[in-house]
Amino acid sequence: MKKDFLETVEGAHLCRVETADVSRCEDSRAFLPDWMFSLMQTGGLLLLAVLLFNLLTSVSAIASTQMADDLVANPMWPGCGTLEWQGVNADVAPNLQTEVKMQVSGLTNRVTVTQHYINHSEQWLNGRYLFPLPENAAVDSLQMKVGERRIEGQIKPRTEARQLYEQAKAEGKRASLLSQQRPNLFTTDVANLGPGESLEITFSYQQSLTYRDGQFSLRFPMTITPRYVPLSMLRNEAQLTDALSLQSPMVDSDALQREQATVNRTDIAVTLNAGVPLAAIRSSSHQIQQQSQSNGQVVISLTKIMPARDFVLEWQPQPEAEPTAALYSQMGQTHLLTPRAGNSVMPDKSRYSLLMLMPPAQSPSTAQPRELILVIDTSGSMGGAALAQAKSAVLFALSSLKPQDNFNIVAFNSDVQPLAPEALPVTAVNLGRAQQFVRCLDADGGTEMAKALRQALPLTNEDNSKTAKDKRLRQVIFMTDGAVANEDELFEMIRNRLGASRLFTVGIGSAPNSHFMHRAAELGRGTFTYIGNMQEVEQKTISLLSKIAAPVLTDVQLHYSDGTVPDYWPASIPDLYMGEPLMVNLRERSEDQPPLLVSGMRNGQRWQQQVQLKASIAALGLDLLWARQQIASLEMMRNGDNRERTTQQATALALKYHLVSHYTSLIAVDVTPVNPAPQHNVQGQAPNMAPVGWQASGNMPQTATDSRLMLVLGLLCLIGALFCGAWRQRLWQARCC
Repeated sequence: MKKDFLETVEGAHLCRVETADVSRCEDSRAFLPDWMFSLMQTGGLLLLAVLLFNLLTSVSAIASTQMADDLVANPMWPGCGTLEWQGVNADVAPNLQTEVKMQVSGLTNRVTVTQHYINHSEQWLNGRYLFPLPENAAVDSLQMKVGERRIEGQIKPRTEARQLYEQAKAEGKRASLLSQQRPNLFTTDVANLGPGESLEITFSYQQSLTYRDGQFSLRFPMTITPRYVPLSMLRNEAQLTDALSLQSPMVDSDALQREQATVNRTDIAVTLNAGVPLAAIRSSSHQIQQQSQSNGQVVISLTKIMPARDFVLEWQPQPEAEPTAALYSQMGQTHLLTPRAGNSVMPDKSRYSLLMLMPPAQSPSTAQPRELILVIDTSGSMGGAALAQAKSAVLFALSSLKPQDNFNIVAFNSDVQPLAPEALPVTAVNLGRAQQFVRCLDADGGTEMAKALRQALPLTNEDNSKTAKDKRLRQVIFMTDGAVANEDELFEMIRNRLGASRLFTVGIGSAPNSHFMHRAAELGRGTFTYIGNMQEVEQKTISLLSKIAAPVLTDVQLHYSDGTVPDYWPASIPDLYMGEPLMVNLRERSEDQPPLLVSGMRNGQRWQQQVQLKASIAALGLDLLWARQQIASLEMMRNGDNRERTTQQATALALKYHLVSHYTSLIAVDVTPVNPAPQHNVQGQAPNMAPVGWQASGNMPQTATDSRLMLVLGLLCLIGALFCGAWRQRLWQARCC
């Protein structure tokens, strides 16, 4: 009986213990419910899945090569990221040296660029080099020098030129091909460069110069900012091929500087014949050496410079010599057409001219209230000095606002972040809020520019519904490096959404995409401003904001006194602002033409001025500038309905004037085979220098996606779930077993 009693008491005790343990286990489960544990696991896995998806579907903005397997780190420069052309047992990178000679005469610049390729390896090489040129460069000649022989390049349709190059390469012949990928991006292809051999490629182009605020300037780009390729371009095979043509391996210029490297250096010599007495010559980008000549010309030189930023040269006439109008003319074409079999070619007797005319130097009587939209690029390619310049420019712009203005700020990378849903009135509170917003911006993510344009240029009928009293001058200032590959899509968006707004672009950084910046501003009926360093931010921002308060001349048109219209480009002339001249290229059938009239709207009234065409200055290469402008205008007008017709017109123009374009290329082939086994050639691509101040984050660049945030959040969720799971398991074993 005593035994039964003890068993009963012991059983009751065990039951209370088990009940208490179960209760404590349930308490632990209540502390961290199953649904929360599962949510943390699922959330972590989903975030990592999104990260993996982005990495698989996005193209890194740090340009890679189409031949990734053929590019490895160059052991000659440890840690610097230099790439070499790799084949079987390849151990030496080819050397590339560049010489640039400029001949400035008045408003034009004739430039000759020589690229020296040296093969230090023991194998035969085929190579490709992607390089920038000014967006208005009219490239018209190519020479390939082999030993002491020079082979002239021939202009051909793009597809035909590529076929001739591939055929020569397969036959073991030396060949070079010069092609345009964008109006400011070109490629040189070279074939069958033998071991220890050198090859010299020389090409020339013509360009018009910039005259603004009383000074002339030129800009020679020397490297590229890697282009961001949006996902939309990867869904189309043709667009994907186009995107790949813009990719280039990048070299760390700072590391090469520390190593005191002599490779990839550039020499520049400028012979300046301004035609007027000069007050100053300066460069905001490089230290220059000047030497005056007995004939009044000045030679500016730079030797062995690192091609890691654009070269900018400015010269200012003496105040009494500042031009108000200038006309340069040329009779006939630069390149004579070659007669075809059975056909004769009539000589071109046309007169080609470049006209510069300053509008009346009178500011508007009253400043119109405006709605100022400041768009700032905060993508990964803007990291470092570029974003600091852009933020400083926005802060200066905010300080220039008047009480009657409205404003907003739109920051964009992979997404768009506006300061406010709508434009805000200029108050102390709103300005303080805007300044804090700008100071907190960081560079990260992709360059989804289309999203920013949709935000800045909304499709509304607001302008038509406003009364005259309430109407404001709506201006959008777009600050970016323009490092995108989908320019055509963006141009179409600007054309369709501009309305009554005006778009002004501000190029930021050491190597902005000037093609996008110029054409976007032209379509937006605004202007382009380039800010290359922090010292220029205040002066150029204040100058831009003051001059765009109101245009000096709008609705600008050209016509003869008899009412006929000359053949001039650009056909649609943008509004002119204080300190900016009218610049047009003309072609006339003969010298005997009626007086030319320039007209427009000035302060709401009709304005007109006659230009005396007979008092002109002789110049060369003006036909190339006219043809280049007409091709650019045809490309701007191209759409789905007229694509075939505009392509045919642009191709015919480029062939007639011997110009490299999107539709034509220059090809030079040595007829003598030199390589007995061209099928074993090494394939590769020469690198570009990373722009000064440009930051990249290793193999997962900031410009590609928002992957860093996703990676951190995903890992934190998974670590938290694993830690809590282990804690629950130990607690269960300790108390429930």
